[in-house]
Amino acid sequence: MNLFRKISHTYRAFIKRIDEKRRQQLLQERVFSDINHFLKRNCPKMAAVSGYRKKLGHAVSVADAHIAELMDQIPGPIDLAPEQWEDQPVLRSMFVRPEDIGALLKSNKYLARVFKRGDTQEAISLLGATLHEKTVLGVEKNDGIIRRDVPKKVIYFADHELFAPAGTMAACRFQIKHLALVSLCQEVLQDTTGLQVWKKELEDQKTLLEFKLNVDGPDDAGMETDETLAETRELLTTIKNKIKSINTQINVTQDHLGRITRVFENPAAHLTLEKKTFRLDRLGFRLDAGSTEPAYAFSLAAFQFGKAPKMAGIWVRITPDSQKIPA
Repeated sequence: MNLFRKISHTYRAFIKRIDEKRRQQLLQERVFSDINHFLKRNCPKMAAVSGYRKKLGHAVSVADAHIAELMDQIPGPIDLAPEQWEDQPVLRSMFVRPEDIGALLKSNKYLARVFKRGDTQEAISLLGATLHEKTVLGVEKNDGIIRRDVPKKVIYFADHELFAPAGTMAACRFQIKHLALVSLCQEVLQDTTGLQVWKKELEDQKTLLEFKLNVDGPDDAGMETDETLAETRELLTTIKNKIKSINTQINVTQDHLGRITRVFENPAAHLTLEKKTFRLDRLGFRLDAGSTEPAYAFSLAAFQFGKAPKMAGIWVRITPDSQKIPA
């Protein structure tokens, strides 16, 4: 019997490794497909770069491992339902009313598709919301003395969103990875867009200077001094050189590959996550770690992508009945 169990355990572990490998291969193929769409718009000759897919494949693997490590730090899953609002401190903090939970669940079309398929009785998702913290003036009672206008920290959440609802945690994590990797690719697109905007500004300056030089020619009564004309010509030359440099950065395929691989090989510079524990008093004010006041505590993952506002996240479990909004 022990031998049978050992063989059975080994077989299940083997199948799990195969499934994980297949998921990794599928994820990489999807990411490559998204990147290829990006390259067709911005650098159609990328395919001509020798070994570009191999170089990109290694970079994607590095980013994938970083994202998986961050996801392991996200707390949960917890049950997300209006009737859980009273018993779950994290839900009381994130939502003003239990009805807000029901409204969020009912409005998510991706969640509705998961349950419409009818092959699962629950869904897993990443609940995210923009995290805000500010200082307000409150009241504090200390040794029987009431103090007013005491600075208090309060946290609140906005722009709630359910990311990648799926029938299993593995499927949800897969979709989150895909979203994160595509977003990393968008970081490169933003850099290229910035170069395009800068190029347009320089071209406008170039047009104005060329017009100025043509108007203020030698036969013009309002001719500028030779020194001013020389400075204008020098500035025009500098602008032309900058435009040429930008064109090189935009058009050279090797540069595109370099920018993309640098972003994927250094994902920690673009995507960060920190697990935070919040302790709040009965009025919802945040307490310091050393406070002895009665408090309720909960943990969230605070993550940030690029320069976007910091968000809070937690894994949640949802059932079809959770979408019903209580009367």
